Amino acid sequence: MAAAFGNGIDMTTKHFDYIVNRIAAAKQNASSLAAGIGNPGIEGDIREIAARDCIEPFLTQSFQCGTGKIIDSFQAMSAQIDLIVYHRKVAPPILIGRELGLYPVECVRYAFEIKTTLTAAAVKDANEKFRSVSKLISFPRKKSDGSFHRGGNPVTVLFAFDSDIVGSELDRYTKHTDDALPPCTVICVLGKGYWFYDPTTTNWRGQEFSVTEPPYTEFCRFICGFMNTLAADETSMKPFKPGAYVDVDQLP
Repeated sequence: MAAAFGNGIDMTTKHFDYIVNRIAAAKQNASSLAAGIGNPGIEGDIREIAARDCIEPFLTQSFQCGTGKIIDSFQAMSAQIDLIVYHRKVAPPILIGRELGLYPVECVRYAFEIKTTLTAAAVKDANEKFRSVSKLISFPRKKSDGSFHRGGNPVTVLFAFDSDIVGSELDRYTKHTDDALPPCTVICVLGKGYWFYDPTTTNWRGQEFSVTEPPYTEFCRFICGFMNTLAADETSMKPFKPGAYVDVDQLP
């Protein structure tokens, strides 16, 4: 993200600066618009719109943003999710409005919970919502014993514009999470850091923000991983029968 030029000074790239400018403006606008409103629902809508404005420009061709609930072909349903990144190549969502809908789990790549200020209560709330996502069964294949093999589930992202603590966000998250597998698989808190859970090593990877780095480097790191994931998915969509959402007898 940084390039060394002939004068020996490390310079940020144009893409890095573009990402930083977007998230800085989104944070400022969200704070300004939400100030004094006194309505948690409207404040939540403002922060979701602000976050979406920083995510949508980096979607690849097949992906779109929405909000609503995630479902599976067994009619199970998640809690309300703030921001959903989905594609239409596998199974189309049921759109209630232009962006509000019910999204088949097979078409959802990212599920975001967006917080204005991350608190212990907000961590617990995000975990509860993400647990409802982890219970969904994607790409089901029936086994000989009658049970179903499940595919992978969406990446679950806890994103916050600010925090109420000075210490490590990762330490706080693990303190309030005793699940065998963390319900949240990515954490990005502006000014604090970016981490992701690696299931192959069962460890968290990432980095605390350092004052020696440019502002919002943590968000740029998240966007790099985000874009790499979507680009890889463009050419590796799994086969699936979307008719299973209409007729369960079609489940393989």
